[in-house]
Amino acid sequence: MATATATTGKVAEDATAVPRAARIEHVSKSFAGPAGQQLVLDDITLDVAPG
Repeated sequence: MATATATTGKVAEDATAVPRAARIEHVSKSFAGPAGQQLVLDDITLDVAPG
C-alpha cells in the first residue's frame, strides 16, 4: 500500500516518483446556499494509486 504525503499549498516534491493510475487536477466545487455561493473545494488535486 502506498504512503501519502500531505503538504500545504503545493504538491509534494516526491509525488512524481510514485506511480499513479489516475490524476484529477485543479477541481473546484461550490453550491448555491442561502447566503450565496459556498465554495467547498478549491483547486484540489487527487492522485489515485494503481490497484
